[in-house]
Amino acid sequence: MRQIAGPARVPPYVPGGDFTVGVEEELMLVDASGELLGTEAVALVASLAERTPSGVVTGEVYADQVELNTPVCADAEGVWRSLQELRRTVSAQGARCLAVGVHPTAALGATAIVGSPRYDRILDDYGGLLRTPTAALQVHVGLPDEDTAMLAYRGLRRRLPLLRALAAGSPHWHGIDSGLASARSAILRSYPRTAMPPLLRSWDEYVTRTEALMAAAEVPDLTYVWWDLRPRPLLGTLEVRVMDVVPSLSAVAGLTALVQGFARRAVEAPDPAELSDDVLAVNDQRVIRHGLEARVVDVDGTMQPIRVVAARELAEVRATLVADDLEAPLDAVEAMLRGPTEPDRQRRLVATGGMPALLEDLLARTADLEA
Repeated sequence: MRQIAGPARVPPYVPGGDFTVGVEEELMLVDASGELLGTEAVALVASLAERTPSGVVTGEVYADQVELNTPVCADAEGVWRSLQELRRTVSAQGARCLAVGVHPTAALGATAIVGSPRYDRILDDYGGLLRTPTAALQVHVGLPDEDTAMLAYRGLRRRLPLLRALAAGSPHWHGIDSGLASARSAILRSYPRTAMPPLLRSWDEYVTRTEALMAAAEVPDLTYVWWDLRPRPLLGTLEVRVMDVVPSLSAVAGLTALVQGFARRAVEAPDPAELSDDVLAVNDQRVIRHGLEARVVDVDGTMQPIRVVAARELAEVRATLVADDLEAPLDAVEAMLRGPTEPDRQRRLVATGGMPALLEDLLARTADLEA
């Protein structure tokens, strides 16, 4: 059993921004036909890694993946501009990228892994679970202090299934239909300490819960606790980790604005009720299976189509952001609710043109920097 030097502690909270936002976008590196590059991507990733005024490009645990990191932005439009420039920079260096939660055709066990002290530790912890590349859209929202962070935590926690439903876009794995809206979410559920965040009512409760978990897992710090929503004390943020990566930059901006609005509303008008851990987990599993076609338990205890919940929540967020002219990116979320779902789109493409048609479509949409 691995030993660590003393118990791991939650560090003091460093004040973050007042509802500032930042995004980590994971993209898969592929060839002209959309297939993963495997170990051939190692040199390419090394050439792509750089820091620019628009953000940072880094490698990931998967050899054929890059992560685009925006700077701290005041709003979702700033995130959109940053990612547009970062995607353009990557493309200009000859890389082809795919924005999808699970590569649709990657063979089981064909994953190429990058070695590092951190990644080696994760691999040892996971055993044989890292069997196929996955890619996420992770949104940080900056908060000024612990009490504000916990208000935002509770408000965002209840709405995580809604965010997952909107971003769900990985119905295929290993060349077949998984039967799910988000196969990525099902894969991550098999990983240690990757779960819905627990109901917590204070910063002290968060610290106690997290330090007990770190001690039980014998991990050196809280970055090894992979809840779908987690505080990042040294960054002064809450990190939303629940969403599949999406091809459209407009959709990225819309989802970022939604997270920002959820956090603001939770602080300005806290929810009068909570969902238990068990009920929230059931809501989330329904969304993993059915996406925007799911029915979930609403905060008042009634069963509702998640589209109905989404329309109400979207209207409330728009009202929260409109005073500061931050609501425009939400138009993309409204379009997501009106149009066909991403899993349906992908399934129709496969039905008419097979997997090559799906890969071609994902390549084209990821490369479209104006959509």
